[in-house]
Parts: sequence; C-alpha cells; structure tokens
Amino acid sequence: MVREEEIINDVVYNLRRLTNLEDIVFKAAEQSKSYGYNLTINGVTFACDVRPQVNKANYNLIVQHMRSLKEQTDKPLMLVANHFSPESFDGLPEEGVSVVESSGNCNIVAAPMFIRISGQKAMLPKEAKGKAFNEAGLKVIFYLLLDEININKPYRTIHEETGVSLGTIKNVIEELGRGKFVLTTENGRFLKNRKELLDVWQTHYNQSLKPKLLLKEMEFVDADCRRDWNKIILPDGMCWGGEGGAFLIDRYLMPELFDIYTETPSVKLMMTKKVKFQEKGRIKLYQKFWKDNTYEKTAPKILIYADLMGSGNSRCIEAAQRLIENGI
Repeated sequence: MVREEEIINDVVYNLRRLTNLEDIVFKAAEQSKSYGYNLTINGVTFACDVRPQVNKANYNLIVQHMRSLKEQTDKPLMLVANHFSPESFDGLPEEGVSVVESSGNCNIVAAPMFIRISGQKAMLPKEAKGKAFNEAGLKVIFYLLLDEININKPYRTIHEETGVSLGTIKNVIEELGRGKFVLTTENGRFLKNRKELLDVWQTHYNQSLKPKLLLKEMEFVDADCRRDWNKIILPDGMCWGGEGGAFLIDRYLMPELFDIYTETPSVKLMMTKKVKFQEKGRIKLYQKFWKDNTYEKTAPKILIYADLMGSGNSRCIEAAQRLIENGI
C-alpha cells in the first residue's frame, strides 16, 4: 500500500517549490477526529485526508465521506492524493473540497485562498505496482472477501478453488500481511479491516479487471421484455450482477442498466428470445471469474457492491451503501 507519509512529504515539497510559500505544515489530527491530518497553508488550516488515488471507481464514495466530514468540522476540507482523475480534480472543489496531488497540481478553494496549479506530471500510484492488485491478485482477494474462513485455508486449497497459481497466492497474502489486512498468529491467519479492503479491491476491480471480462453487449428485444426482465430465466451458469442483482436482493434500486456474469456461451441467453446483440445496449455480459458449485440467480453481494460503486451513479452508490448496512 502507498504510505501516507510519502504522499504528504511529496505534497509539502512540491507545494513549497511551486508556490514559494514556506508556511506549509502537516500535523496528525487528534485521534477523536474523523479526518487524519491538519494541513496549514499560509495560516489557513484544512481538515485533510489522504488517498492513494481518486478516480471514477471511488469518487462517489469519497464525496460521501467528505460531506460527512463537513458536518463535523468548521475547517475547510482538503484531500491529497498521488493522482486525481480530471473529473475529480474539478468536481471535488465544487463540493467545497480542495485537492492537491503529490506532483503539486492543486485546486485549492478556501477564501481568501485560491490556488490552482496544473501541468505537473502526475505520480503513478505506487500501490498499483504490487502483486495483490493485479488481475490474478484481485481474484484471490475476491475469494478471501467471500468468506472469512477462506484466509486460513491451505494455499493448495485456495489454488484449487480459485485457479490462481500457488506462487501468486503466496505473494498476495504476504503483501496483504505487510499492509494492514492480514494478521498471522500461532492460531492461523485472519482478515482485518475487511470493509477497507473491500473498497480498495472494488476500485482496482473496476479499473483493471472488469473491463477485460466484458464479452458482449445486448439489449432487450422489446419494451415488454425490458419491463419484465426479472422474469427472464437465466441459463445455468449465469447470474445477475450490478443493478439487477441489487434489485433482486432488496427490491430498492429500480435498474436501468444490467450486468450478467456467465460461465456458459452467450448464445444460450439468446435462446430465451428475450434479448438481442446490440452495441452499447443496456445489458453487459461478463465472463464469470470465480468458482462455485451453486447456480444462484444473483452474483455474490460483494461483487454486486463493486458493480454499483464502479458505476459512478449516485442511485447505485446509495444502493451499495444499503448492502453494507444490511450485511455483505
């Protein structure tokens, strides 16, 4: 994982270099605070949090978090990160949150202070270089998140149940242990900070693995099939993810877009005569990447959560939080 101290040191150095302001000081916030740091720039103190990166996959979650902080402090808010997507670099200041990248790019909006710097080469998130969050590693972490007992299974069992190599499994678990997600004791291995790991996982899943799993884009054949989508009997080996899966769990989110995960050929779905192939259709068919012996109608809840969070849609973010609140 990217160390927060490294990001902070880069921010202080580059802000001083680019603004010629020497009065830039980071201090850890009191433990009772919901934010991690106080950052003072030229006498203005910000309530500050640190993230490795901000992108489409985690943007809405971060906005929710910063809105919550706004209710808990009178200080202006700031978020620092190795890298912000262009949308978040401009979008967070519209929410009243100043942003600073490790490179010194910044969009600081806290009257009377307004500083905008762009054009500095962004620093790539160092955590992306680790093995835990490459494609194979993401499959292992998904397996570990599915059931708390999985982390303590022998490596060979994990290999048999995921299809991932023994070497990758060893590297992933060791890397998670060097972070803050796996505790190893004389009684075995235990997963820690599961919710935080889930959010780190879903961010990387939506960025790097999910796009490569896309098989086909489809559309309902007519309005009646669209309306009665939940009456479609999916072929064995297929299940609803995303908005459709969320609806089937708690009937809260009325789906507009549909994800289906499959381990069987797409032609079997066509045989229902309810859908057709169509580029940019509302249905996306993804390759199923996990192993199980059941034919549930919905994908695992943590995967539906990831689909919802990765949508960037506020309706879906709210539905994702409902999954968390109701147990995932």
